[in-house]
Amino acid sequence: MSDASTPVTVPAPPPADAAPHRDIWQEPMPARTTRLGLVAMIAAIGVFAVSLILAGTLGAAAGPYSIRNAGGFNFRFNVGDPDPTINALAIAMLLHAFLGTGVGLWALIQGIVATAMNRGRRFGIIAIVFAGLAPGLSLVVFFISTAANLPPA
Repeated sequence: MSDASTPVTVPAPPPADAAPHRDIWQEPMPARTTRLGLVAMIAAIGVFAVSLILAGTLGAAAGPYSIRNAGGFNFRFNVGDPDPTINALAIAMLLHAFLGTGVGLWALIQGIVATAMNRGRRFGIIAIVFAGLAPGLSLVVFFISTAANLPPA
């Protein structure tokens, strides 16, 4: 029995579990890497650089084959044209447009997913910016390069 001179001891609480929501047999979740955002950023910067280089090159090559008129200039490149240079330019422009669009959309979507899932958020944001800027700047570079290489009036 206890009397007023004996102190009452309280039992110590059990040690707290590091993850009380997990069962003992489950493995801990692996740490998330930033690889998803990094791959998106590399793809976006790659498509940005290659697209600008190709746009400048194709514009410079297409300039002499363009038609200057009162409203500006016009170019009509058809696949299957009898002139092999125009045919090659048309195929190169189509490949540039389709491959650039495909890789750019892939980088844009992967950047959005990386940003939303916090798996390389900074890299994902950079990928979104570069993949978004690539088509517009590529078009501007193409038109400037074509206009700079137009035949004389």
